[in-house]
Amino acid sequence: MRPTPAIVFLTGEPPVPLGVLRPIWVETHHKVNGIPTAKITLSVPGDALETLSSCDEDIDLCEPGRAAAIFLLEKGGETCVFRGAIVQQSLKMRRDRVELTLTLRHRLQALVNTHRSQVFEQQNDAAIVGRLLLEQEIPLLAVTGMSTLFDQLVQFRCSDWTFLRSRLDANGVWLLPTPEGVTIMRPTLSAIPEHTFRQHAHSVDEDPLIEEGVWSFSEQYQPSELTVATWDDKAQVNQTALASLTALGTQAFNATPGAPLNATPWEFNYSTPLGLDVATKLATSLLMNLQAAGAEGEFLVEGGANYRLGQTLAIEDYGRSFDGNGIITGIRHRVSKEEGWRTIVSLGKDDVVRDMTNVTRASGLHIGVIAPFAEDISGMNRLRIRVPVLGDRNNVLWARFASPYASQMSGFCFYPETGDEVVVGFIDEDPSCPVILGAMHNPVNRAPVPPSLENTNKTLIINKGGQQFQLSFDMLLGSVELSSADNKLVLQEGVTLESKQVLAAKANSISIEGERTTLSGKGAVTISGARIDLSQ
Repeated sequence: MRPTPAIVFLTGEPPVPLGVLRPIWVETHHKVNGIPTAKITLSVPGDALETLSSCDEDIDLCEPGRAAAIFLLEKGGETCVFRGAIVQQSLKMRRDRVELTLTLRHRLQALVNTHRSQVFEQQNDAAIVGRLLLEQEIPLLAVTGMSTLFDQLVQFRCSDWTFLRSRLDANGVWLLPTPEGVTIMRPTLSAIPEHTFRQHAHSVDEDPLIEEGVWSFSEQYQPSELTVATWDDKAQVNQTALASLTALGTQAFNATPGAPLNATPWEFNYSTPLGLDVATKLATSLLMNLQAAGAEGEFLVEGGANYRLGQTLAIEDYGRSFDGNGIITGIRHRVSKEEGWRTIVSLGKDDVVRDMTNVTRASGLHIGVIAPFAEDISGMNRLRIRVPVLGDRNNVLWARFASPYASQMSGFCFYPETGDEVVVGFIDEDPSCPVILGAMHNPVNRAPVPPSLENTNKTLIINKGGQQFQLSFDMLLGSVELSSADNKLVLQEGVTLESKQVLAAKANSISIEGERTTLSGKGAVTISGARIDLSQ
């Protein structure tokens, strides 16, 4: 058994060691798409009441919020097994010692400690995720599989971490956290495994033997087939993407569905125009997450610092039902004087079937304000709107306009004006797909005809550029009026045409007939034609 490494604990910026308290136990846990955590117990022997006062400076250095790092020191050098911040501190007093236990979280925890909305325009997910990490000074070591460019993408009333996780799931990529930073990539099963765990030793220079192993296989969430359908709003057709299997393991850890409990395909159908490329990624991601829960393993071995998330691990000597290769999805280190250094390496994931949502939801109706006009080059006749629920800044979106009638070269084309208050809904509750459902009057934009008890006047009034146009139905008078600034047509027990300018009627044939007909003018009356017939 190898000697137990010394635990080195540093806090603050720049990092400094503690003066009195010494680490006696530590556990760290890194997992795919998760925020690494650590717990460390610090102690000093002696009478608790007498010792406590001498620990004041160390306890101050360990207050929540301070940066911290954990190293393991061996003859070959030291290895950083955790870097992050202290989030919780608890003190336990025994008769013979003081124990200070600290809970630490990776710097990714800073993304959890947010709650906001924001708009990303003309960016891909790699740029968006890079920006979120950069804001918290978390190095993005590498990123692949997130190159699709989005017209607009919205983070809606959630933490940066929730939004980032939704983008990982939408693209079928894994976030691999380390003390140095994070890597984002598609899971890749290596043809040559980086590590091999066995039941029996074959040579001196091989990986440690398995001290304890747990295998778990499940068909509970394994579909026979999975598809994602999306509406193509430009072609006006539905597009369906079939999920592809992802190689997450071989033999026992090959999570390809074997005998699904139900042969009915799983269908995820969306009204949102995702695009076929995005729909294909989403379908494959959903199936991959379900696959990851189908075959799992957890193996306890002698401690080592050479394991990395995303590497390939081979299990041998247990028979064909339990041997195979898989991708490392979790690494847990435990170090204490009693146990020595132990490492638990995990394959598969069991926390992926709880939420199949790929976007943060915008439910219900929301307020919008029409922004200054901009031409929509997409050809969808969208309008720019400010959405106050997204905040005071960076809150402008492209929104489609719902009309009472919209057909081929026919429609009800009454577009709202800049500054108008409108009602906004979101297709499939996707905050990136707003639709203007209607407009509302308010004390700033007052109604030309306020509501009344009688409610006898139904009217359409347009005021713009000093001109007024009106179509009015007066139920009390029984009249219909169509008017502009200088002209009026009234239907009320007859028809009245009024114009301050010229009233002209042109046709191949005009006939005026009545029991009594009068033509008069304040000035001259002129009747002209090639031939004029007057008869009684």
